[in-house]
Amino acid sequence: MKKIAGKFWAATLLMLLSLSITTGAMAKSRVMDRIDAGFGEEENRISIFFNLPVRVVSDLVNSARNEIAIRVKPVVTPGTEEEFLAGDETLSWKPSAEIPLERVVFNGQLIGNSTLLLSFSTSIGAYEITQGKGFFSISVVLKKEKKVESIKLEAPEGGALFDVPPTEIPAVSELPVEVVQPGGKPQFVEGDFALNLHSQQQPIDFKKVAPVPVPTGRRLYTTQTEVNNQQWYRLRLGFFRSAAEAERFKKEIRHFYPNSWVDRASAEEKSRIQRDTGAPPEAGEAPLMLPKQEVKPIPERLARMMEKAREIMTAKDYPKAIRMLTAILEEPDNLFAKEALELLGLARERNGQIAHAKAEYRRYLEQYPEGLDAVRVNQRLVGLISAAEQPKEKLREPTRAVAAEREAEWEIFGSFFQSYQRDGIESDFVDDDESVTRSQVNNSIDLSVRRSTADVDMRLQLNGSYDIDLLGNGSGNQEALTDAFFEVERRAEGVVGRFGRQRFRSSGILNRFDGGVIGYQFSEDIRLNVYSGIPVEKSSDVFIRDDKWFVGGNAELASLFYDIDITLFAIEQRVDHLVDRRAVGGEVRYFDDQRSFFGLVDYDIFHNRLTTFLTQTNWTLNSDTQLYFNYDYRTSPILTTFNALQGQTQETIEELGQTYTDDEIYALAEDRSARSHVVSLGGTHSLAEDFQLSGDLTVSNVGDTPASGGVEATPSTGNEFFYTLQILKNNLLKEGDIGILSLRYSDASTSDTFSISANSRYPITNLWRVNPRVNLSYRNNDDGGTRITAGGTLQADYRFRSDLVFEVEGGGNWHKEENLLSTDTFLDYFFTLGYRWSF
Repeated sequence: MKKIAGKFWAATLLMLLSLSITTGAMAKSRVMDRIDAGFGEEENRISIFFNLPVRVVSDLVNSARNEIAIRVKPVVTPGTEEEFLAGDETLSWKPSAEIPLERVVFNGQLIGNSTLLLSFSTSIGAYEITQGKGFFSISVVLKKEKKVESIKLEAPEGGALFDVPPTEIPAVSELPVEVVQPGGKPQFVEGDFALNLHSQQQPIDFKKVAPVPVPTGRRLYTTQTEVNNQQWYRLRLGFFRSAAEAERFKKEIRHFYPNSWVDRASAEEKSRIQRDTGAPPEAGEAPLMLPKQEVKPIPERLARMMEKAREIMTAKDYPKAIRMLTAILEEPDNLFAKEALELLGLARERNGQIAHAKAEYRRYLEQYPEGLDAVRVNQRLVGLISAAEQPKEKLREPTRAVAAEREAEWEIFGSFFQSYQRDGIESDFVDDDESVTRSQVNNSIDLSVRRSTADVDMRLQLNGSYDIDLLGNGSGNQEALTDAFFEVERRAEGVVGRFGRQRFRSSGILNRFDGGVIGYQFSEDIRLNVYSGIPVEKSSDVFIRDDKWFVGGNAELASLFYDIDITLFAIEQRVDHLVDRRAVGGEVRYFDDQRSFFGLVDYDIFHNRLTTFLTQTNWTLNSDTQLYFNYDYRTSPILTTFNALQGQTQETIEELGQTYTDDEIYALAEDRSARSHVVSLGGTHSLAEDFQLSGDLTVSNVGDTPASGGVEATPSTGNEFFYTLQILKNNLLKEGDIGILSLRYSDASTSDTFSISANSRYPITNLWRVNPRVNLSYRNNDDGGTRITAGGTLQADYRFRSDLVFEVEGGGNWHKEENLLSTDTFLDYFFTLGYRWSF
C-alpha cells in the first residue's frame, strides 16, 4: 500500500503538540463525538453527541447531586465494533457558574448496558434527560433558579466605594455544600454582610466565571457600581449575619479567592435578593379575590404534544417544531392555542422564514391584543419590520452584515492531556528485564475552533495523539489522527460542506475517511448530501492511502410520517481495480414518550448479499419500567472485496490479482465473511428513587466459513448465551457514591465464565474524586482447564484550578490458571499519572 502525504499528517500533528495547543480525551476510536452547551433564560442544556446511535435507558443522581449516571444502550453500527474495546472514554469541559460540568466518561460494555457518567464541580438542581434527534445525541437540561439582574448600587454620600483591582478567575471551592432537593423551598438567610468574590470592569458572564459552591440559604449575584468615574462589576455571595461569619467563610475559600473581601450589603441588593427568593411581602392591601372559574380538563394527548413541542424548540429543531405547533393549532378550542401560536412565530423566525413569522405574529395580535404577552410579540414584530426597512448604507460605509462579521469572534476551546503510563507483569516465566511491558508518555489533543455570524458558521476540529515509547525494545512511538476537518455552513442558502478526516453517519461509509461532504437543504424536511473520500481503517493511519476510494450520496427525510425520520443512501467503494462494495440501504428512526425504534439495512447489490440488518426497540411501560429488544444480523467482518486478503501472504488486492482472477478474488472475499446473528432482550426497573435494577439475555451465533485459497475452514460457534444483571444505586460502596454492581454469566462455545464487578464514583469534595473498581471472574474451559482472575483499580482526580485537573490511576489483576499438566500464577499491573488542561 502506498502512503501519500504521510509526512503531512504526522508533521501537522507533531507541530501542534510541540506548540502545546493540544488537548483532551485519548484520541483512539471514539464513541463520543463532542459536547455542546446551550444557554436559556429558564434552563441550560448540555448536549453530548455520539458517532453511533445511543438510546437512553435510565438515569440516577448521587446524594450530593454532583454526579449523574445515565444508563445507555449503544447500537453497534458497521465499522464501530472496535470502539467498544477501548474501555473508558473521556470528554472534558471547562466548568462555569452556568454549566458546572467538568467531564463526561463513557464506560462501554459489549454485553448489557453502558454507562455515561457526568461529573459537576458543584451540586445541581432539577434536571431532565432527553433523547436527541436520530439517537445520535443525549441532552441534559439543567433547570435554573431565577437570576437576579445586575444590581446597580449608588456610591454613599461623602465618600466612594472601595476601589478593588480585578481578580483572577478562581477554581472551585473545597467547601462542602448542603443540597436543597428540587421542589423544596430554599431557606433564605438574612444578614447585613456579603462576600465580594470577584471584581472586573466588564459585565460578569456566568457562562465564563468559575462555578461557586453556594451554601444553603445564600445566593450568588452581581452588582454594578461606579468607583472613581469607572464602572465596576462584582460577583458577590450573600448574605451573612455578621462580618465574623463572612470572614470564616472567606478563610475556607482563601486558596481559591485570595482577593475576596467582606462588605456591608446595601439595602438595594438585600431587597432584590429577598424578592427573588420569595420572601414574604410586607403587610399591605388585602389581595383582590376573584370568583372561582371552572377549569376545563386538558386532553392528555394535546398536553403531550405541547410538551413535546417545547422540548423540540429547546433542542432548536425548528422545522419539526413548526410541524408540531401547526398540528396543535389545528385542534379546536384548545387551551394551548395562545402559547402555540407565539412559539410558531418564533420557530419560523429562527428558521429564517421571516415573512411567515410576521404573519404569525400579526395573527397572534389580532386574536390576543391585550396583556404583557401581546407587548412581547409586538416587539418581535416591530423588530422584524424595522430590520427589513433599514435604509441602504452609503457607498464605502460598511453594511450591517459586514459589521456583524467584524464583531464575530473566533471561539477556541479544547483540552490537552499528557500522562506517563507504566505496565508490568510478575511471573516465574518472565525475566526481570522483560517485566516492564510498557513505559510511555501519552499526549493527546482535542481542539475546536468556531466562528458564527448571522449567515455563516465555521468550525475546525482536530483530535489526535502522539505516544512516546520509552522502552528500548518496545513497539516504538505511536501517532493517531482521529479527526481533522473544516466545516462551513451558509444557513440562508441551506448549504454545508465539511472537508478533511471525519466520520459521516447514516451514509453507508464503514469507517472514518479522508474526504469531503457537501449537503443542501431542499426544504424543511429534505436534505441531500453527496460525499467522496478515502477510507481510514484505523486512526493510527496518519497517511492517505491510494488503493481505496468511494463516492456516494444520501437523502435525509425528516418526519416523512408522524415523528418518523428516514435516511436513504447509496455508495460505491473501489479497491485497486475492483469493486470493494456497492451498497444501498437506509435507516429508520422513531421516538415518542412510550416507544422508540431504530432500524438499519445495508444491502450489497454487487456481491448480492445482505450485509447488515439490525433493529433496536424500546417500550416504556411506566415511569419505573422499560423493556427493550434488539436483533442484529451482519456479515462478520462486513463483506468487502478487501476481505479476500485474510490469511494470504499478499498485502494488497493488486498483488493478489497476480495469483487469482477477479472472480476468484470476489469468491475468496465472500468465503472470509461469516454470518453473525445476535438477539438480546432485557429491561430496567426502578425499585426506589436511588435504586435501579436491569438485566438482559443475549444470544449470539457466528456461522462457519469454508476452506479456500489456502485458508482453513472455521467452524460455527453455535448459540452462545450471555446473561447480565446490573444494579445502579447510590451509597453502594460508600456513603455519597454512585455505584454499579454487575453480575455476568456466559455460556460460550469453548468455556463458561462467571464474573462480578463493582464500580463506584465518589466525590470526596468539590475538588477530589475517586473511582474504585473491583472485579472477580472464574472461567471453566471445555478442555478441563480453569482460570481465576481477581483485581481492581483506583482512579483519582484533583481539580487544581477550574481549567486544570491532575489524574492518577493504578491497579492490577492476579491470575491463576490450572490445566491437567500445571498450575500457573502471575500478576499484571499498571500505573498512570497525568494532567488535563482545558481551555
